[in-house]
Amino acid sequence: MLTKLEIKRQLIHALLGIIIVILLYFSIISAAILFAVSAIGLILSFLSRKFNIPVIYGFLQIFDRKKDLENFPGKGAVFYVIGAFVVVLIFPKEIAMASIMILALGDSVSRLVGPYGYLKHPFHNEKFFEGAIAGAIAGFLGAVFFVPWLFALIAASISMLIEGIDLEIKGFKIDDNLLIPIVAAVVMSSLNSLI
Repeated sequence: MLTKLEIKRQLIHALLGIIIVILLYFSIISAAILFAVSAIGLILSFLSRKFNIPVIYGFLQIFDRKKDLENFPGKGAVFYVIGAFVVVLIFPKEIAMASIMILALGDSVSRLVGPYGYLKHPFHNEKFFEGAIAGAIAGFLGAVFFVPWLFALIAASISMLIEGIDLEIKGFKIDDNLLIPIVAAVVMSSLNSLI
């Protein structure tokens, strides 16, 4: 079942994506700023393994999983911003914003609903299909503000299915905060090129 930590993490997850999209929508931030935030996040993560940086340490204690605190402090947040950076850098603004909303709402809702499911996820033994369906609906609802409804539906559905796959490259598991927005953006971009 869900812990208080996981509920807090998913609320921050959704809020972070919404904030990034609002800032992108009003052209307050750009790929360059997201790159800088990603670089700073990586540096702070590395330093946090060695030192207890006052404000950062407190934030990590409240929101980070214990295994991430030891191995890669702030891992989720770092990959979240890197994922946003990649889609903003490569794809049109509307597709990037839709992709970030699929990450923000889809991934959060799938994690909140999933533990209460009964049907095993087709690609993951520990996750449930109900979480993927709820995530696809939530991601669709966020993305549809920026792209045609069919693009939003297909991208959110595929992204939430792929979220259940543990992809590894040379023993390094690809974080879903990086995977989801890129998959969503590629799907929407591909659909856009077909029209």
